[in-house]
Amino acid sequence: AIIQLLVVILAHGFLMTPPPSLLPNNGWSTRNNHIQFHRGRNRILQSTASDNLDNNTTVSSSSLLLTELLARFQGDFDNFHQVCSDRSNDLLPREGGGHEHFHVTLMPLPLDILPADSNILFHNNTSSSPRGAVVAAYYFDGMPNRIFRLRMYTLYCDNNSEGVKMKLFTLDPILEGKLRDQSSFSIETWVDLIDQHFSSMNDDDASSSSFQEMERCDILWTEQPDPIRHQYLKEYTRVTEDSPESSSSSFHKSSTTPIHAIMVNDHERGGVLLESQMMPGSYIRVQDELSLWGSELWINDRGHDAKDSTKMVYGNWNGVPYQMTRVSKLMVSPENSKLLQRTIVDP
Repeated sequence: AIIQLLVVILAHGFLMTPPPSLLPNNGWSTRNNHIQFHRGRNRILQSTASDNLDNNTTVSSSSLLLTELLARFQGDFDNFHQVCSDRSNDLLPREGGGHEHFHVTLMPLPLDILPADSNILFHNNTSSSPRGAVVAAYYFDGMPNRIFRLRMYTLYCDNNSEGVKMKLFTLDPILEGKLRDQSSFSIETWVDLIDQHFSSMNDDDASSSSFQEMERCDILWTEQPDPIRHQYLKEYTRVTEDSPESSSSSFHKSSTTPIHAIMVNDHERGGVLLESQMMPGSYIRVQDELSLWGSELWINDRGHDAKDSTKMVYGNWNGVPYQMTRVSKLMVSPENSKLLQRTIVDP
């Protein structure tokens, strides 16, 4: 009970504003503690598997998976429970075998604020294809001014593969600076700041000049875990439990069933080769696996020195994923379609 109280206090501390109601009003709603999809206004997922179908149309499993994924892949997640458990067992971060206190805010973007050339962000999939976009801010100790990673993700499915593809992008320094300046009020300001940034650009290359794709860092989300790379599912137990009801009226899996992801490239080489943001000029090999339930997000993100694969740069030294529990859900304000609102959930 004390830990739950601390989590709620922590959540209220970093939110900075009173938590209003929440989860997408633009096509999503909450009912009986689970998410249901509705036809109609949906600016987050531009074209869903449920839209424009007749009785003779077969909905692809990838489209349904994307619908469910975007329903879950929003809000705030925090590993405070895990950190408390680590410290009670004398596990400190890094070489100590414990975890840093991480928090992530996953903010869905209305697709109609993206530039006209935004198809390149989805690898030129047509605008009629199911897709979504999310801005992700990762920060230390539940403090929004301590962002260590800021990304935009684009999610889409195509006819060439099963599952949902996710591309990773960095933001151009001007836009990132604007967002960091308002990091304590991200939910209230970031969508509008991104919209203003694009509105001020007159060229036809707004997407390519505002976002830089992280080459080879492609993520693939699937219903089934990888038998080798998701071994952690057999070794560790969850912190919370979800309602057994299905969280999407179209998706045949319940919210207690995770959706899984892997970074698809260069695993056999020890990970994707990237220049270190902390130490420019040095390189690391990055690997990642994820699992997402309705109320938990596990991230097994780690990096090793490119010249010495035995030297870990970041991640958990014991191979335990960051087990992050949901502390809020997000929805679009009924008063302002560019304003997101948070609702705190009981961790």
